[in-house]
Amino acid sequence: MANATSTVTSSVQSSESSGSRTWSASASTITAITSTETSSKNNTWTLSSAATPTTSLNPPAANFTQVTRTAAIAEATCYHLPQDFNIEDERRRATLHNEEIKKGNTTFPSTYIESVSFNSDGVDPVFLTLRDASNGTYHMDISNGSYVSVVDSQYNAMLIDEQGIHFSTKSCAYDVSITIKDMYQQLERLSGEVCSKVVSSKRMEESSFEQILYLKDQCSGGIKRTLRKYPTLRIGDSDCIDTDIDSSTGKWTFTCTFPGSDSGNSKCRAAVNKDIVRFLLTDPFGGACPDLSTVVTTLETTAQDMLSASSLKEDLYKLDLDGMQKGVVDDVVEKYSQLWGIFKQALSKGRKIAFGKLSALELYIEAYNKMRSFEGDICDDLHDGDLPFNMSLQAGVTSIASITSLKAAPESPKPFNITVQDPTQIACCKNGSKSSFDGSKGACSYPGNATIGKSGCMCGQTAGGASIAFEYMECANFVSQCEFDDDCASAGYKKYKCLTGSCCGRGVCFDPYACSQKGVKLV
Repeated sequence: MANATSTVTSSVQSSESSGSRTWSASASTITAITSTETSSKNNTWTLSSAATPTTSLNPPAANFTQVTRTAAIAEATCYHLPQDFNIEDERRRATLHNEEIKKGNTTFPSTYIESVSFNSDGVDPVFLTLRDASNGTYHMDISNGSYVSVVDSQYNAMLIDEQGIHFSTKSCAYDVSITIKDMYQQLERLSGEVCSKVVSSKRMEESSFEQILYLKDQCSGGIKRTLRKYPTLRIGDSDCIDTDIDSSTGKWTFTCTFPGSDSGNSKCRAAVNKDIVRFLLTDPFGGACPDLSTVVTTLETTAQDMLSASSLKEDLYKLDLDGMQKGVVDDVVEKYSQLWGIFKQALSKGRKIAFGKLSALELYIEAYNKMRSFEGDICDDLHDGDLPFNMSLQAGVTSIASITSLKAAPESPKPFNITVQDPTQIACCKNGSKSSFDGSKGACSYPGNATIGKSGCMCGQTAGGASIAFEYMECANFVSQCEFDDDCASAGYKKYKCLTGSCCGRGVCFDPYACSQKGVKLV
């Protein structure tokens, strides 16, 4: 029986030197299964029918009405932290710079935040890791705005939601649930405070800078607003805003932000502000009244009778346990009381704290921000691997993945000269060439640098001396012969140019827009 009792008190641990322990339970039986490498044995507790959950319709609750308390020896399911804090690769963790701040003679409250753990994308916070006055470690679930919980290192949990207050163990044994009808409304009445006001989202800590680009098309003309696709400059995933355009010179002025509102860092900062700072300290808890700090403060002053250790044990004792099992209940309830103590230490505004009548977590965040940035440290460290950000440009049919890369907002951004391909303009190109005839081979050809990839376009020369790409074809397929560019217009082809030096012996008229409109890469 001693082994079975030990199992209950330690079954909340994931492993022990003696092996792992798994619980299975029915309405009247709990089986503790102990496994080791060398041997195994089953210890079965057979309980009387009193093992069925017990319910008190009127437990001690002097300040609340319509209160129900239920205790269960075992439940099929119960609350667990969304992520296991012992599995490193299932979440991302940002550790606060507390030790560095303490070196500057900053004093923190006895309960403070050690780290914040996020989901896999590093944007949404899932739980906080807290340290208390005894250097104990606890985890506060902030993943869902409708509830909040505190979990200890053995996975025992205390959860508060709109239905009431709930205590559970990792194995879902010896759980206690206190339900209070219209709890938020009752707490609002008891607190004497009106509904919390929703605080507007805090602006990201961003740095703005002005970036100038001199955008010219393939023919050296200034890029105009009419360009399709319209020029889009980005820092990482965040768009810059064009604020001034001089089409005659192609000077485009953009205002950019770093890291930018669409970056993982900025999304992280917004989530930290909303899901940690505002959730814990200011916003209506669960979308109702009052805020979470007021909820905990009011429970501390008005629910001592409901949340005392003796009250929590009462219905568990009614399960007709023997003396040793009651000892297990005593140990579990002691853990529950410690969890309630952490709630009060972290969030109650009624504690005697030298700094003033604020919760410990509010005081901590306030003190932290005097020396550093709470949101900035969390998200900068978490997203440090995202840097540097590329400055990219899409304009016309041109896409430049990286004009430059940035690790911070530049203090004096240098302008960039960039050639952009405008598909509505003539297919100006580099390396305009004339063909040559190889007598020994009896073949006419253009030099290799005149070939534009595998596009079927060549960079030739017009009668006017311009370098323009043309579609390579049989001589019979050109629309007309010419000597000057105007000859093509006279032949009825107003926009055509006269290609000289071709393999056709004489100049031929060609469409100077064709290769550009096909999207052939000219720049």
